[in-house]
Amino acid sequence: MKVVVKKFGGTCVESEESQNISAERIMESKDKGIYPVIVVSAAGRLGQPYSTAELVQTATRINPQIKPRELDLLMSCGEIISTVAMANLLSGKGYDTIALSGGQAGIITDVYHGHAHIIRLEPEGILKALQERKMVFVTGFQGVSERHAITTLGEGGSDYTAVALAATLGQRAQLPFGDELEMMPLHIFKDVDGVMTTNPDILTGDAAGEPARLLNRLSFDECVEMSRLGAEVLQHKASVMARKHGIQLMVRNFRNAEWVGTCVGTEPAPTADGKATAVADIPNLVLFSIKSDNPRLSSQLAEHFGLERLFLFELTAREPGAVSFAIKREKYRDVIDLVERMLFLRGIKAQIGAGGWGLVSLVGEKLGGDKSPWQKSTAKALKNAGIEVPATTSGDLSVSCLVSEEQRIEAVKLLHSRFVL
Repeated sequence: MKVVVKKFGGTCVESEESQNISAERIMESKDKGIYPVIVVSAAGRLGQPYSTAELVQTATRINPQIKPRELDLLMSCGEIISTVAMANLLSGKGYDTIALSGGQAGIITDVYHGHAHIIRLEPEGILKALQERKMVFVTGFQGVSERHAITTLGEGGSDYTAVALAATLGQRAQLPFGDELEMMPLHIFKDVDGVMTTNPDILTGDAAGEPARLLNRLSFDECVEMSRLGAEVLQHKASVMARKHGIQLMVRNFRNAEWVGTCVGTEPAPTADGKATAVADIPNLVLFSIKSDNPRLSSQLAEHFGLERLFLFELTAREPGAVSFAIKREKYRDVIDLVERMLFLRGIKAQIGAGGWGLVSLVGEKLGGDKSPWQKSTAKALKNAGIEVPATTSGDLSVSCLVSEEQRIEAVKLLHSRFVL
């Protein structure tokens, strides 16, 4: 039995028209004898009645201090509605379907509400449905703890669901009653053609600059780094899991049956000599700095924030003995209170800066070696354009510049034009 996991984002199921187009993408596989396991996101975005953002606002208008457990319970409803709707749509077209919640699909998580990690997947229910030749629909973005509390997997969590399903099913040599199982590459359907060299919305209407270009392929390492630095490629936890298990995937436009999109696997993106693969950016960062004689404080902070499921970007020190960080304002955590509370216990005073910062990053396999030439050239190019760079940082395949939020888009355009195209 050939099986393919297909994930559909919220815009792929937000209207009757988009649902019917998504149904075509599902039927294409089944009609070729490939059995689809379909992961569905909540329909639409803020302003549409069952989107996750709208459900959250419904609760927080009543009481902004809703408990994380109850918030997860509420947020899980969006995926349940869209999953049942899509299963019912395909059932009406004559297919034998079954809709499963995250718990029914066997997705077991820890109990960190709002940012849960999948600790294991028990696929017996899915395998039984496949054995019965059913078309399986699974709610994205959610699972259950070992004590049966509903949990959610963080923003973009449906990607995480899809990769986990592909990884687990791929480890099964056969179905319960003996049929051999062969997994096809994972399909991630969005309303864009694939992964682009930068956020195409930033360059829209920019007559002076070239538009973002499609990346036909991307390495696992590039995908992990881009997702960490703000690119809407794949949820970061999902990209890390895909790399760990070698899950090849395709990011595709759900409206185009023939368009391959971007293939993510072992091969890096093709780039010219001396060029980066892409520019990623993160808006609205908060800065804080500390002074301490403890040489391990930086790693301790990173560990603590990792436990809190928060990304922490360590920046070049502005003065001797100081350590500076940039951090995203998470939806359900007050970052400043967290920092002050954590450091207070250690007797350390944190200098909390204002928000209004952005991080702009060059990413690519070409940046895997010495970072200093890239850091010098990017900072110089930005400075010559009147864009101040108060701090920098780097990753395995990236260099990043801190800029003011007001100049973030200008910085993206400049780096994209100079170092990518």
